[in-house]
Amino acid sequence: MISGGRIVAGGVSDGCVVLDMSECGARIHLLTARTAPEKAVLHLPGGVVRKACCRWQREAVAGYEFCLDAKESGAA
Repeated sequence: MISGGRIVAGGVSDGCVVLDMSECGARIHLLTARTAPEKAVLHLPGGVVRKACCRWQREAVAGYEFCLDAKESGAA
């Protein structure tokens, strides 16, 4: 799967290329030269919007795991 998307963090919205996506996360190519944000909202193909946490980055490619805030997961 190669498709366009957006990564939003800290009030900044940048384009990205979604290289691969699963139930648990996504591998994206950042289109701007910067460090991948630790926490972000990913706007993915098909209108999917997910909160995600960066687990790794190699140059412009980053791996994100879909995550929930404690409040969203039902934790105190």
